[in-house]
Amino acid sequence: MHNFKKPLYSVYPRMYCSGTVYVNDVPVVDWYGGETKDGGFGGDTMINQALLQSGKYTVVGKMYPRLGKTVLDEDDTMSVDFFCADAENWKASRSVFRPKIESPWDGLSTEIRYPHFEIVGEIEAELPFVLDGWQNSVDLKDMKKEDLFDEVLKYYRQIRSVLLEHNAGKYLEMSKEKMELQEQALYYTEDRKKSFLAGADQLFSQNLEVEELNEADLRLEIIGYGKLVRLMRKDGMQPLQFKSPDIEKQSNIELEVKLHMRTKEKGFSII
Repeated sequence: MHNFKKPLYSVYPRMYCSGTVYVNDVPVVDWYGGETKDGGFGGDTMINQALLQSGKYTVVGKMYPRLGKTVLDEDDTMSVDFFCADAENWKASRSVFRPKIESPWDGLSTEIRYPHFEIVGEIEAELPFVLDGWQNSVDLKDMKKEDLFDEVLKYYRQIRSVLLEHNAGKYLEMSKEKMELQEQALYYTEDRKKSFLAGADQLFSQNLEVEELNEADLRLEIIGYGKLVRLMRKDGMQPLQFKSPDIEKQSNIELEVKLHMRTKEKGFSII
């Protein structure tokens, strides 16, 4: 274990396929769409906001075929490294805190046609807080899938209407719970908070077009061991997107949204 006052835990996936990395049954990295056709994805992703408190947690890497393929093959791989660092001295203190998990080093068997593949591991985290996230929220698995989908879609449409208005203030107000959770989990300084808000204002001020929200193209995903829910497009992309001002140079800007219900009376909110 560490002796950091402000530990920052992160995963560093390397994905040469489409896929998602889950920590505590919460997706922390999604990689799908046109960018998966060639090359791969790699990057450090903080996970304190998915952990919420000290404990042992399952990490799952779900591998899927690249866009245009139907099965995984020997060229498709995924690995996940694990790091911990002191938030106040990140570069100097960052170190591996458990061995990586990975798909077979020599590739998947050519004799089996894998539509998907999973790699699984466990981590143990020691954090100086217990955050009020979704642990005690309504168990959404108890709801009828059809009713849940309809309610979630209704809320996504409310969010989309705010995007169409380019109303950054309203979107930030709807995202207040998520922002507060991230600020606590990732030890945001006042400067970091201001930078985040400025980034949101800059994005919304571009008055970009918003992608359509087509019900037939969406699927429901219940996560967080039943306490969280989100919609995803059937191609693996986020449903809420600003259209790129120049698609040749930059892909659409995806807005990642997860919902929970503190109580059925209060209804859904972004977390």
